[in-house]
Amino acid sequence: MMWLWTAGICGALAGTMYGFSTIKLGLSQTQKYVYNAMITGLSIVLGLAFAAQFKQYAEMMRWRFLASQYRTIQDFEDVLGCDSYRSTLRIMWSGRRPGTWYPSKAQVVAAIWLLIFVVFNTVAALLGLTYSIDVSDEFVSVGTGLVNVANLQYIASRDQPDNGKGYSMEFQKAAANLWGQVGQNFPVVTSTLDTYDPEGSSVFTNAARDLWWYRFVDYGPDLKTNVGSSRTVTSQAHCEEYTVLFGGYAGYNTDNATLTYLLEWEDNQGNDFVEIVTNVATAFTTWMGNSSSQNVGCGPRCSRILALQSADNDTVPYPRIWSCNNTVGQVEGLDEAGFPDPDLLKLPDDQAFYLAGSIGWTGVETENDDLQFFLFDGDTPFNPPGNATAETIAELVMRFTVGAVSALDAGGGPRQNLTGKASPRPAQVVNVKWADAGAILVGIPVVQLLLLVAVVWFSGKAIILEPSFMTAAHLLYPVIKKVGKDGCLFTVDEMAERLGDNYKISYGVRPDPADPGHHDTTFVRDLDVIEEREGYGYIRGAFPEGRYD
Repeated sequence: MMWLWTAGICGALAGTMYGFSTIKLGLSQTQKYVYNAMITGLSIVLGLAFAAQFKQYAEMMRWRFLASQYRTIQDFEDVLGCDSYRSTLRIMWSGRRPGTWYPSKAQVVAAIWLLIFVVFNTVAALLGLTYSIDVSDEFVSVGTGLVNVANLQYIASRDQPDNGKGYSMEFQKAAANLWGQVGQNFPVVTSTLDTYDPEGSSVFTNAARDLWWYRFVDYGPDLKTNVGSSRTVTSQAHCEEYTVLFGGYAGYNTDNATLTYLLEWEDNQGNDFVEIVTNVATAFTTWMGNSSSQNVGCGPRCSRILALQSADNDTVPYPRIWSCNNTVGQVEGLDEAGFPDPDLLKLPDDQAFYLAGSIGWTGVETENDDLQFFLFDGDTPFNPPGNATAETIAELVMRFTVGAVSALDAGGGPRQNLTGKASPRPAQVVNVKWADAGAILVGIPVVQLLLLVAVVWFSGKAIILEPSFMTAAHLLYPVIKKVGKDGCLFTVDEMAERLGDNYKISYGVRPDPADPGHHDTTFVRDLDVIEEREGYGYIRGAFPEGRYD
């Protein structure tokens, strides 16, 4: 019965460790307390089961030991009480042979028995080394607390005093372009707007690539953990190609110095425009942001952009120019964000305008000119080939804008701490070394079962009496009578002193002249304490089969 308890406790420990190790999203504080309490409680119960089972083993084996030889009263009492570890230690001390250095059989058995018990408890204690509560490499847990979020009230490369109030608009334009350059090579993920995409430095678009967006990432107050949020911001651009009437060859189409950088084009309504564009290079695209385009034509969150592709007579056979409108939407998903004041997370109209035109800003204004000119260096998608279409140009505008937002959020732009319902924190998970834990949790009941079989085999050769004080009193009553009427008040040492140093007894079958022999299993034999002085000689440790009284 006790073995079943041990096996059940080991199974409960394995189930607890497995169950909590499957919580991959992180343990809550309550779950962590419950796990530790369950493991500690089950380990204590396992230790108690060990003690109870070993006590039961000792109660069975002691009768075989008592029947194996004649003993003094002190030794007889120690063996009779060997289910107590104090008695076991006393046997190890008092069982030595006078005049010899090597241990007696009783000492060896007692030492081995105590060692087995200690080893079992040590192995059970080693179970605590087979698991650990670690910080997850893949997941974070979320809960109410401080959340570090992007501060979109102004655009800058670092935090500004007074929450950016009075911060120059040209500085913000330059910062928007700078963040766009940082994010121009971020990975592009094709998805849908209502899908929670992988967080991190990425930009997102739909299958048609006519809508681009970014999903904000929220950080813990220590900036060590992050989680994808419900908040997104979109960029949607539309471009149309105009006709270049003069210029567009980066100055190589004329010898007239006054016309070198002159660009003339006509829109789709037949209106002519002239501009001096000096920041050009053959086969490269010059992006021009229009500072006067806010609130003109396409709305307060929209910016107008011109893209001039200078010809080189090879990859770009002739000059081309496009006009684009790019609109940056308001932050969406604020209702699900879990912040008490969602307005702090919004993107104001001015900052949306700066981001919408970020591909064309330099932050440098020219007197009497509303255009700013930006040229990408090197081999980059933002210098498209000569077969680019209006859709290609619109896609590049949106990609650059969303890349600017992504870099602004992930690269060290202005941030703020707000109280929210999804504060990311390190997710603590239970990691179990199952090879070691399994060996312990399976090995303990298996070894105990083998030990139980061995104990039953060894103890079964003697009659096992009920482990009670009444049984012991009944068995030793003849010895008490020999001491005298006051014998029941004596200690063991006092009894031994009165009975003499050579008084030895053994538990066994009292010889009976009427006993037909060990082959007869019907004869009723008597169990008793036999004195060595009775002269029956050698005591058999194994009892004959049959019936006993």
